[in-house]
Amino acid sequence: MSASHFILLIESDPTQTDTLATQLVRLGVEPIRVADLAEAVDTVKSKQYAFAAVLLPADLPGKLVRKAMKSMRRREPVLPAMAYGKEPDGVARRYLHQSDVLLALWEGYDEGMLRFQLNRLVSGENHTLVRGSRRAPVHTPARILVGGREKTGTLYSLSEGGCFIESPRASMDGAELRLLFILEERPFEIEGIVAFSNVPGNLQRPNLPLGMGIRFNELDDATEKSLAAFIQKRISDLEV
Repeated sequence: MSASHFILLIESDPTQTDTLATQLVRLGVEPIRVADLAEAVDTVKSKQYAFAAVLLPADLPGKLVRKAMKSMRRREPVLPAMAYGKEPDGVARRYLHQSDVLLALWEGYDEGMLRFQLNRLVSGENHTLVRGSRRAPVHTPARILVGGREKTGTLYSLSEGGCFIESPRASMDGAELRLLFILEERPFEIEGIVAFSNVPGNLQRPNLPLGMGIRFNELDDATEKSLAAFIQKRISDLEV
């Protein structure tokens, strides 16, 4: 993720967001921290920064969020936003929806999920793509058997048709392989093919870590259903 990205970080309680701000910096994003919605609006209107997105506490008053986001988007028409913090009730979620705050980072997230969600924010995915997306973030070890050798990596994202493996030792495009990993105590063993490699000097997906995208071969019904159920559960935790 490019270090040129500025994220507007609204803080209702700065002591609760110090960790989040540190994580953002570690991921190559510079947070511009403001105390409330009024300061957020003034900062966007100042044109001092080109913001890639807004992060705001989920517990802010819904009507004020809607008014502030409307004002900021008059100055920056394409300004995606994500709510963070404790998961709110249904009424608060409706207000967030009405403000086009569609992505979520609820308490208990890990850094892999933060990076995944930030990539969605800054990549320009609109709300229709967000709702139709079937990719889910995962952060679990994976074994990769390819060409008679074994490599290790980390499962970064998962869909019903494939996955992305984070690894400094990506295989070549078109390589056939077998993946072994565990999700919620269930072991999976899936065959696939390398669809693309993301390596230094050939970053085909700059918003992704180093590694490779894998396209799964045809799955049996039981495996397909298990993956679908896992992905659906994860997705429900990623959106308002």
